[in-house]
Amino acid sequence: MGVASETYADLINKAAFSTTEVVDHYDGINYLHEGERVILERILPEIKDSAILDLGIGAGRTTTFLLDISPNYTGLDFVPELIDRARNKFPEANLIVGDATDLKQFENESFDFVLFSYNGLGCISHPGRLKVLREVHRVLKHGGRFMFSAHNRDYKYFRKLPWRRKIEFDKQFAKFFLYAFYHLPKHWQMKKHEVETDEYAIVNDSDHRYSVLFYYIAPDKQIQQLEDAGFTNIEVHDNKGRPVKNCVDSHWLEYLAVKA
Repeated sequence: MGVASETYADLINKAAFSTTEVVDHYDGINYLHEGERVILERILPEIKDSAILDLGIGAGRTTTFLLDISPNYTGLDFVPELIDRARNKFPEANLIVGDATDLKQFENESFDFVLFSYNGLGCISHPGRLKVLREVHRVLKHGGRFMFSAHNRDYKYFRKLPWRRKIEFDKQFAKFFLYAFYHLPKHWQMKKHEVETDEYAIVNDSDHRYSVLFYYIAPDKQIQQLEDAGFTNIEVHDNKGRPVKNCVDSHWLEYLAVKA
C-alpha cells in the first residue's frame, strides 16, 4: 500500500475524531500524562512567558497548563467541533481551526516552543508527518524546542490483540478482552488500510472502538526523521518521562528536540 492508502487514512481519522462520541471523550480529559508533566517541569524556565504553539489540542486538554506557563499561547486543531469545545472553556485563549501540515498562517520563527501531544502526530499519514516536521521547524525560532509523542513500534505488544499478550486474569484484562473481541469485525475491516514499511507502520489499534489508524515508529527512525528536518539535541523519554534509547515497555514515547 502506498501514498493513496495513507491519504485515505487521513480521511478515516478526521472522520473518527469528528464524531460526537470522540469529541465528548476529549472534552472530558483535563490532565497531563506523567511523561508530559516531567518534561514540561524540566524545561519550564526556558519556555516561561514565551511564544507557544500547541498543535492537536483536542478540546483543550493541555491548554490550561500551557496558559499558566505563558499567556502568549496559540492552540490549533483540525476538528472544528473540538475547537468549539475548547473555546467555550478558554475564551481568553487564541484557538484556531487549522492543519498542522500547513502552518501558513504563521510567519517563520514565530514560536519558542511547539507541542504536539497525545500522539496527535500519529493520526497523520507519512507524507503529512514529514510536512509537519518541516513546518514546525520553520515556525520555531532558532534554539526553540519541539515536544511531541509518538506510538512506539518497538513496543512489546505492538499489533498484538489481548489473547496474544502476556495474560493476567484480572478484571482489567477481562474488560480489554471483551472490548477487543466485540470490535474484532471492525478491526479486520480496518486492516485493509494498514501500511508496513521498513521505516514505519500505520495500523489499526484499539482506540475509539478500532475506528482509527495510527502511525508507529521506532526511536531510531524517529530520530532520523527529526534530523532530516533540521532538528538536533533529540531526547527520547518513556511514558514516565525517563530518558531511554530503546524501549519495549512504553506504548508511546515522548520526544524533545531543538531547532538548530
